[in-house]
Amino acid sequence: MGFLESLEITSSGGFLLLGFFVGMIHAFESDHLAAISTLATDNKKQLVLRGAVWGLGHTTTLLILSTAVVLFSFVLTEAGAAALEFAVGIMLVILGADVLRRMRKQKLHVHVHSHGDHTPHIHIHSHEAEAATHTHTADDHAHPAGFPLKALSIGLVHGAAGSAAIIVLAAASAGSAYVALGYVALVGIGSVLGMALLSAVISLPLGMVPKNIKWLNVTARLAIAAVAIAFGATIMLETGAQAWGLF
Repeated sequence: MGFLESLEITSSGGFLLLGFFVGMIHAFESDHLAAISTLATDNKKQLVLRGAVWGLGHTTTLLILSTAVVLFSFVLTEAGAAALEFAVGIMLVILGADVLRRMRKQKLHVHVHSHGDHTPHIHIHSHEAEAATHTHTADDHAHPAGFPLKALSIGLVHGAAGSAAIIVLAAASAGSAYVALGYVALVGIGSVLGMALLSAVISLPLGMVPKNIKWLNVTARLAIAAVAIAFGATIMLETGAQAWGLF
């Protein structure tokens, strides 16, 4: 954050420029990484698109809430902000569970066995090919990818949860309501570019995993699911008391 702190923000231009870089950095937060990882796909361009659409959803919610606060004096209480963060925790747990559901749908199995007197070892494989003669799933054929509504929905939820600090900074530091909303808009643009970049970075190691090495693919998916669920549970534990009087 040293570079951001060194920016001259006494002028409206410097303040707006700060918003853009805040949005870029905001995109790389750990819960965002956990969420976008659950949307991983073999198509790198599609993953980058999903990241950008996530940023679009994030920006949409951010602008709606910011407009309500700056122009209509809507008050976002600490309990309300905590409740939105709690919702993100629930969403991450659901996303992690959905990764596990998709693995089960693809009939991935783990078997432990041994040959003769040799040490027992693990085999991970899929019965997807066996089932292909009987049923057809959405993954059996290469259909054109539609608009990533799931990524948009995730971004909408994340935008609501991440809005409190950004709105407070904009309202407290801006010289006018229009400058404040301009700051928030540039935060949103920065988050769109940041999430697209983050998705491109994620696609590199995922693309290096050979598809025919089942155990490596399964391990990667399990890790993504576990991280998403762990982050979600942690957020719920940290915000539950303030949001709902839980835990």
